Order: sequence, then structure tokens, then C-alpha cells
Amino acid sequence: MKFVVISRLAPGVENARKALPVYLKAGLAQGTEAIYAATDGKTFISIVEEDTPDMVTSATYAPFFDKIEVFPVVAVDETWLQAIQAAQANWD
Repeated sequence: MKFVVISRLAPGVENARKALPVYLKAGLAQGTEAIYAATDGKTFISIVEEDTPDMVTSATYAPFFDKIEVFPVVAVDETWLQAIQAAQANWD
């Protein structure tokens, strides 16, 4: 399963100062395909492919984040298009 994880740093400069060394030491969660930083410097978007979310990494970073949202996602490919078209046919 692929997940998109959107994490927002908790307020405070000191919080950000403490988060960076932890990130440099602990690194990314297993299965991370990409990570992006928003231009606000507080929001991070990760794309992770993993059977289950990595709770150890989540617990490591949890104290530094105000809000974390996890969305299971699928590719918008031919299989998805066929499934959504079949679903739409039942909407009437």
C-alpha cells in the first residue's frame, strides 16, 4: 500500500532546532520513496510504500509535529479509471 503523509511542525523555533538533529540521525521511514518540504518550511509531504505504517519512526518524530495526516493512495491508472467508471454507473 502506498501512503501520502502530510506533517506540520509544531510552533516554535526551538522545536525546529531540536527536530533537525533527530531527522539527521534517524533518517526516513522504511519504504519512503520521496519527501518534500513546502515553501513555508513547516510542512512536509512524504510518499511511503509500506504494508503498515512504521510506528517506530512515527513515535520518533511525533513530539515535533503539531498535526500528521496519513492518506492511503492508489495510482490513477487504467484499473482505477475502470473502477471509478463502474462506480459512477451505480450512482443513479
